[in-house]
Amino acid sequence: MKRYVVLFLVGFLGIAFLFSVHPLEAQEFISFGTGTEGGLYYIWGGGWAKVMNKALQGIEVTAESTGGSTANVQLIERGKLQLGFSLGQAAYEMVSDKKMKNVRTLFAAYPGYYYLYALKKSGLKTIYDINGKDIGYVKGLHDTTVKIFETLGIKPAKSHILTHAATVEGLQDRTIHCSAVFGPEKWPGLTSIEATHEVVFLTMTEKDIQTILKIFLAYTKGVVPKGSYKATADKPYETMIDWNLILASKSLSEDIAYRLVKATYENNPALTAVHPVSSTTKVENIANTLIPFHPGTIKYLKEKKVSIPQNLIPLD
Repeated sequence: MKRYVVLFLVGFLGIAFLFSVHPLEAQEFISFGTGTEGGLYYIWGGGWAKVMNKALQGIEVTAESTGGSTANVQLIERGKLQLGFSLGQAAYEMVSDKKMKNVRTLFAAYPGYYYLYALKKSGLKTIYDINGKDIGYVKGLHDTTVKIFETLGIKPAKSHILTHAATVEGLQDRTIHCSAVFGPEKWPGLTSIEATHEVVFLTMTEKDIQTILKIFLAYTKGVVPKGSYKATADKPYETMIDWNLILASKSLSEDIAYRLVKATYENNPALTAVHPVSSTTKVENIANTLIPFHPGTIKYLKEKKVSIPQNLIPLD
């Protein structure tokens, strides 16, 4: 009998020792809304989630396919997502117009350049050449592009909401004359077209760009560097930038938000391996947003002695 008692005590103490060395850590599951499958939000978001899960113990980020910017902001506000991707202007308009209270900026991920483009054979050269012509673009670009055209007094013959593949087909058979898209500095959707066709970027003057910036407060002026595309072989393309943001629910704990931000910047090489746009995911670009920061982000910035604009400090 004594032998069994001794064996039991030895076994019990052994298990207790193992748990003291390797305590069971509660796993925190984080839902992250990205975009449609195959798109950059989906690719980058899935890669970021894997990098975070590898870098952080006790946290598991799950990247989910969603409808993109508008859907993600709505889902965060309603408590259905804890994190989500969004273009800065779309998020700002929704938060402002609908007086949303639960949406915060975790960090700015990478810039999106506004491209107006056409095939060279179309004869179009400037944004004003779109007057009387047909333009096609994905659904998410409709409201933005219509507002830009209204701001500059441009009246296309017709606007077509199409997939990217259908847009390319329409440009080729001339059922549409041009398109618009937000994309990174070297967007595969454009470089793939350039592989078989001559592409031109429709230019905007400095006055045009500054007029647009007064309407779209989250935009900044941007320049696509010379040589990024065949279309910019001779000179850069001057346009607007809308930063792609990682937004967070206000209810996400300060500690988890802090750890996610810290791990993002400490693992930039791994993120850049996921996609080259991550080369701009740096702390010096974090303030490219009009949505106030999450407290966890503020904690990290204070730790790094980074100045925080007053408008990005939440009131509550």
